[in-house]
Amino acid sequence: MKNHNHDLAHQLSEDLDSIWRYEGYLKNAQGCDVCVGMWEKFRTMDEEKVQILRDEIIRHVNEGRFD
Repeated sequence: MKNHNHDLAHQLSEDLDSIWRYEGYLKNAQGCDVCVGMWEKFRTMDEEKVQILRDEIIRHVNEGRFD
């Protein structure tokens, strides 16, 4: 796999892992509205990054460049 494709897949994995972890962080942050808001904001940011990365990976696949 070419480095740039590996980078896309790796970052997608990292961001998906972060999204999964935010559920626990949100539970732990109950009682601190500022922290809850921060974790929710980070989750939203990572969800947006995941969509961008997925779209780019799909584009590479459709163009036959995901190798």
